[in-house]
Amino acid sequence: FFLAHVRGGVNLEQSEIMSKLRLFADTASPVTRAVMLLLATNNVPHEFVHISLKDGEQHTNQELVSINPNHTVPAIEDNGFAMFESTAILKYICNKYDLPDHWYPKDIQKRARVDEAMSWFPQNLRCKAFYVACVLPRKTGQPTSEDVLKLTQTTLKKSVDIVESYFLKNRKFVAGDEISIADLLFFGEVTQYWRMGKNLCEGKSAMTQWIEDCKTFFGAHFDEIYKGVYKTIESKVFFTEMEYYK
Repeated sequence: FFLAHVRGGVNLEQSEIMSKLRLFADTASPVTRAVMLLLATNNVPHEFVHISLKDGEQHTNQELVSINPNHTVPAIEDNGFAMFESTAILKYICNKYDLPDHWYPKDIQKRARVDEAMSWFPQNLRCKAFYVACVLPRKTGQPTSEDVLKLTQTTLKKSVDIVESYFLKNRKFVAGDEISIADLLFFGEVTQYWRMGKNLCEGKSAMTQWIEDCKTFFGAHFDEIYKGVYKTIESKVFFTEMEYYK
């Protein structure tokens, strides 16, 4: 006999509830926001361990450094089991907590569509155009080279076109008609450019609708997790280094 907590398809033994998953994170990171949205929308009990990227805590927090040799967020610690890399973390959470199937489907072809999107994502939509244009110059005190700016922003533009013409062609979400963990990654990256005053969905009808559908699905969790992004927008702290993105 055991006591269980049942919550939106998630069954957890009492002992598991007592040892919450710990998430090392900063909402400034788009892939961190992806993990946070998955946890929040599925009511997965967890502890948020804030790692301030602005203050460089990803290099000084010894617990994070011991988990992730790359000194990046997100990372998790789950009752002695630790790991990093957002795509792996998202899949782990789906499997560990037996989340609703649409997040990471068991059907082999549906799962393949999610894996396809997540495999394409790192070198394309997440091409670091935001990082090299906005973050790197402020960290180094040196301007990013024109060649690097042009390369990353050209890659970004091409990637946005592919999201519109392929991933959202005849689909409500990027891997099918139901939201998945692939949408969380895409959503986090596209909305990152709001901090630059740039709407990547401009002129893209499918992406514009997809953003609204995602926000509707996330509900109040979106507003809570995106408070920091809203703060940037409301204070008009915009970055302007997007001259190649035309």
